[in-house]
Amino acid sequence: MPGSFADAWAIADGVEGWLTPDQARTLFDAATKVPSGHAAIEVGSHRGKSTILLASGLRPGVTLTAIDPFDDPRWGGGPESLEIFTANLERAGVADRVELHRGVSQEAANTWSGPPVSLAWIDGAHDRDSVLIDIDGWDRHLVGGGTMLLHDAFSAIGTTRAVLRRLWWTRRYRYVGCERTLVVFQKEERSMTGAVLDAVRLSPRLAFFARMVAIKLARRRGLSALERLFMRGENEPLI
Repeated sequence: MPGSFADAWAIADGVEGWLTPDQARTLFDAATKVPSGHAAIEVGSHRGKSTILLASGLRPGVTLTAIDPFDDPRWGGGPESLEIFTANLERAGVADRVELHRGVSQEAANTWSGPPVSLAWIDGAHDRDSVLIDIDGWDRHLVGGGTMLLHDAFSAIGTTRAVLRRLWWTRRYRYVGCERTLVVFQKEERSMTGAVLDAVRLSPRLAFFARMVAIKLARRRGLSALERLFMRGENEPLI
C-alpha cells in the first residue's frame, strides 16, 4: 500500500487517464482528510488512475466506492475495461480499500446505504444533465464540511454549465479553488456576502474556459497557428 503521495503517483502515473501531477496531489490530499468511519465516492473510474490516488490517501477504516459501468465506449469502456481496472488496483495494493459499484451514479446515489460521505469526486459523463445528476445525487449524502471535487470544469462545456448552474452562485458550498480544470468545493452554509465573494473569486475561470474552448476548436479544425496563439506553453494540458 503506497504510504505517500510520491509512492501513489509513481504507480498511478503509468495508468491510462487524464490528471496532471498537481491535480493528482489535490485528490490524494483530499482523501487524507476523510474521517475514519466515513466514505469517499468516485464517479467515473476508467482504468483506475484517480482511484489509486484516492484509495492511497485514505485512513484505515475508510472505503472508496468506485462507480462506473465500465461498458460505455465513449469513455474508454468495453469488455476489457473492468479487468484492466481491477488489475491496476491490485498492482497498486489498494484493491482492499475499494468497493465497486458497476453502474451509473444515479443508481448508486439513489440506493446508497453506506457510511456518511465526506468526499465526492465527480468525473463521469460530461454532458450538463449527467453532471447535474451527479452533483444533486451526492449532495444528498455529503456531510457538512465534506468536499466535492469535479474534473474538466472550465474545459468540458457540459461540466462547466453544470458547475455554473449549481455551484457558482450558491449558499450551500464554499469555493475552495481550482487546479486547472479540477475544481474543489466544501459543503457549508454561506452568508449571502460569502456566496457573492465566492462567485467573484470563481468568475475569472470563465476566461480560462474560453481559452480552453478556443484551443480545442482550433485543434479540431487544424488551425495550428491559432491553437498556438491561445496556448500558455508548449504542450499545455487541456485538463
